[in-house]
Amino acid sequence: MPSVCASLSTPLLSPREDLVFCAAFALAWERLRARFGPIRMDPQPALADALNATALGAEVVDPAWSVAGAGFGGEGIVEALRAELLAKVPGARPEYLPEAVPPDALLAYGFLDKVLRFETTFAVREGTFKRARVRAFGLDGNPFGADPARRAQVVVHDWTAPQDFVLELLADDPDSRVLVAQIPPAETLAAAVERALGRLDRLDGAARRLAPDEALLIPRLGLDLEGRFGELVGRPLLGERVRGKRFDEAKQRVRFHLNEGGAGASAEAVMGSYGPPPRRSFLVTEPFLVLLQRRAANAPYLAAWVESTAWMEVLGQVAPPAPAGWGAPAGWGPPAG
Repeated sequence: MPSVCASLSTPLLSPREDLVFCAAFALAWERLRARFGPIRMDPQPALADALNATALGAEVVDPAWSVAGAGFGGEGIVEALRAELLAKVPGARPEYLPEAVPPDALLAYGFLDKVLRFETTFAVREGTFKRARVRAFGLDGNPFGADPARRAQVVVHDWTAPQDFVLELLADDPDSRVLVAQIPPAETLAAAVERALGRLDRLDGAARRLAPDEALLIPRLGLDLEGRFGELVGRPLLGERVRGKRFDEAKQRVRFHLNEGGAGASAEAVMGSYGPPPRRSFLVTEPFLVLLQRRAANAPYLAAWVESTAWMEVLGQVAPPAPAGWGAPAGWGPPAG
């Protein structure tokens, strides 16, 4: 199951699973840090340290297609963010930006939306990925068709083997790159990124171009996924101006596509401290630990980690929550037809 991460330092665990990073959450955190200094919690989670160490800047995320801010409700943070968002992305339908928050509520918000299009649409093909047949795009092998223009949209940065190469697909914005790197895995997403970027521009001359007899086939990708960062929720914030606040939610939603027509990323993130700390409750609804131990002992005589209902009397199943809809703006997904 794919998962959303808030930091590139996230490990690529073994066995590896799909992992996607988009900068909206880190952008919101950066605005929070710029306003209040490095964010500290009690206790401090590793993700907060990773986010405090992240520096994005305009060279990573263009302010022309992103919006981010942090502040209190009484300062008009919601109204300012909404006005900027609608000015930059007319017709935007933010899901995470609240209509209003209390004057003392703390809000950090990030949004980005960028769509890249290929001038010549690639051919839709059938490919394989890990022994599965998948819908893909690339060349159609017709020398009298669009393939010459398609090949001109491909830059070969490095190639060492059929399973080890780095490509760039040229899109309509020369300031942006679409890179496809089939490379050996690394320990973290950041290490994989560094490895791929370190192999740019290794080839020159004719080796940088696709020859007429060279094949190209890339799986179509489409993702719409939410990530919630529970390790940042419910922990008291430290620091003079935010002391006693705690985030009631910390989440990000990412949409991404790569297909024959282009590539795009859209993401929205929010961290909100909307009111007083919740009333205490002690509802054991998640995996838990049980210990039996004598008071004077330094070890228990029974320790049980309860992960499943195997030890419980099950009365039935809880009805699943209704899925939340999130409409896709025009221009997303594979081209029509």
